[in-house]
Amino acid sequence: TLATAAAEALATRAPASAPEPRPTRPVPDLRAPAPVPPSTRHGSVPATAPAASPWSPKPAAPPPEPEAETAEALLMIRAMIAAARGDGRIDAEERKAIAAQLDGAGLTTAERDFVLADFDSPLTPAALAAEARDPMQAAQIYAAAFAAAGEISAEERAWLDQLGRALRLDRAALAAIESRLGG
Repeated sequence: TLATAAAEALATRAPASAPEPRPTRPVPDLRAPAPVPPSTRHGSVPATAPAASPWSPKPAAPPPEPEAETAEALLMIRAMIAAARGDGRIDAEERKAIAAQLDGAGLTTAERDFVLADFDSPLTPAALAAEARDPMQAAQIYAAAFAAAGEISAEERAWLDQLGRALRLDRAALAAIESRLGG
């Protein structure tokens, strides 16, 4: 539900600018002579590893981290905790919502302990925003925080507004997320 609300909110935004072109590797000058290794005392050439050919196959990229979904779930839970603490305390309804997310996230004991430590010192809106990799994830962070806030007090409203600014989400996107989640 959070992802759907975030996606719909971003669909109402202005289209993103074109991605920046990726730099290309320089093409080697094949006409240039190859460097000659220095000679040793007896005029022999020291043994060195052969230079890589530009036509050699490139090593395969490392596989994506299998824990990406867990890391994203962890971030959303941390956003929920931070929002719930936006008014200085976490009430029973907020704890229940966060506990349900923890139970469904498939976290290891160490990851769960890491999240529970956030109850004592939650992330700031700026720290949460720094974790967002793209506009979609920024909207998901806001949606998770809004959902966890429950009955929104004036202090939590101020905290959510600060988070929205830190995530660089426009008012229309924030309103769409809140509307979709019942706010």
